[in-house]
Amino acid sequence: MKKEWIPIMIETGQLKLKLLELLTHYMIVIFLSIPFLMSLYSIIQKHFLDNYTGVRNPEEMIVATSPFGILAIFFFFIQRNRLKFKSVETKMSKDKIKEVIEMTAKQLDWNPVIIDSRLVVAKTHPHLLTGSWGEQITIIIEKNKIMINSICDPDKMSSVVSFGRNRKNIRTFIENIKNASS
Repeated sequence: MKKEWIPIMIETGQLKLKLLELLTHYMIVIFLSIPFLMSLYSIIQKHFLDNYTGVRNPEEMIVATSPFGILAIFFFFIQRNRLKFKSVETKMSKDKIKEVIEMTAKQLDWNPVIIDSRLVVAKTHPHLLTGSWGEQITIIIEKNKIMINSICDPDKMSSVVSFGRNRKNIRTFIENIKNASS
């Protein structure tokens, strides 16, 4: 994660990822799109290039593969939504915020990757039986707010589900911030 992306992430409210991380994050969309796109190519071959040599009618193939296309669109919006940050308003000092981050990291077994005055990136390395490959937690510290995001680790195998671990990372951190603020 590049530190110069911080202003972009603050402005858009979305986590920015490198190209390979984006491909991993959206792998389910790519995978589900393949059958539909291949059928679409058959239509193009038949009607525009006039060189279709397949056995099945391309129109039948489009109908048969359209559920994959619909699922791909559905998962695209789910995965895009997972890149959004959750924000918490706070007037805590940076030292107090750092304490809360350290406490939450210890509580949820986060391993820090980047620790900066404005950016914290941590990863989890859960056991095999948890059903998760791991998560990437990103925290951006602004003047009066803290932004947090937790997604399935884009540096590991593609994963669509975290079995509630991403939600737990965000919820626990926000609860800890609110408890420390009062």
